Amino acid sequence: MENFNLPESPVVFDRASHTYDLNGHQLSGVTAIVKWLFPDTYKNIPQYILDAAAEHGTLVHDSCELYDSMAIMPDNDALQHVRDYVRLLEETGMKVRCSEYLVSDERYVASSIDKVFCDDSLADIKTTSKIHKLNVQVQLSIYAYLYEMQTGRKANRLYLIWLPKPQYGEAKVMELERICSEWCEATISRYAQGLDPMDSLAELAGMGFSPEPEKKRVEGEIPEGMESVIEELMIVKKQLDIYSEREKQLKEALLTAMQSAGEDKWSSDLITISRRAASERVSIDTKALQKNEPAIWESYKKVSKVAESLTYKVL
Repeated sequence: MENFNLPESPVVFDRASHTYDLNGHQLSGVTAIVKWLFPDTYKNIPQYILDAAAEHGTLVHDSCELYDSMAIMPDNDALQHVRDYVRLLEETGMKVRCSEYLVSDERYVASSIDKVFCDDSLADIKTTSKIHKLNVQVQLSIYAYLYEMQTGRKANRLYLIWLPKPQYGEAKVMELERICSEWCEATISRYAQGLDPMDSLAELAGMGFSPEPEKKRVEGEIPEGMESVIEELMIVKKQLDIYSEREKQLKEALLTAMQSAGEDKWSSDLITISRRAASERVSIDTKALQKNEPAIWESYKKVSKVAESLTYKVL
C-alpha cells in the first residue's frame, strides 16, 4: 500500500454554521451547487422533515467516522447503519485513508469529501430514502476535480455508499460514472457568477447524463417525502396508545384507593382528583328517531360545519 500524506487546505470549515472561510472570504459548498442545478429535488418535503433527515444523516456520518478512526461501534440510532457500512467495506475490500477530507479551488468553492480510500477513490455517504443518482454524480465529480487540483493525484473511482433506514431499502455501494473536469470547472464558474444553470444542464444532457425517469406515481400511493411524516405519525400513535393504557391503569388504582378511603376528592398544589358516583346516562338513538319520526327529526336537527380532517389506520 502506498504511503502518502494528503495536503491540507488553507480553508477553515466552521461546523456550527457549516461555512467555509479563506482569509475572511466565504466560499460556497458543493451541495449548494447541486441545489442550484436541481432545485426541485426536495421541493414537496416539509422543512422540519428535511431538518430531521439532515440531523440523522450527520449522526450516521459522524458514527462512521468514529468507527474508521477508532473502530468504535456507536451506542445510538446509527448502530445498524454503521454495521451496514462496515459490512460493505469488507465486501468490497475498500480501505479508508481519511474521512471528511477538505478540498477547495481556493477561489469559489470548498467541501469535505466523506471518504478518501487508499487507492484514491472517493465516496459520499447518503442516508436518504431515495437515491438521486445524478445529484450525487455531480457532487462526487466536483469533489474529484477539486481533489486532483489540491493533491496533484488522480482520483480513481467514485462511489455512493447508501445507508438508508430499513424500510427504504438495503444498504449498498454504487460506483458512479464521473463527469469531466471541464464541465465541473465551467459549472463552478457559472454558479459563482450567479448565472442560469441551464447551460450546465444542457451540457450534462449532451454528454448522456440525465436524471433517471421518475416512476409515475399511482393515485393513492404515498408520495416521496411523506414516508417520514407517516413514520413519525405511527411512532406517535404507538406512544399515545401506551400512555392511554397507562393512564387507564393509574386512574383505576386511584379510584380503588379513594373508594377504600371513603373520600371523594384529593388535591394538591398541582392536581385535583375527584371521584364521581356511579350513575345512569340517557342518550337518544338518532338513527331510530330519523327513521321512525322524520318530522320530529327535521324540526330538531341542528346542522353545523365540520372542518376537513384526516383519519388513518395502522395495519
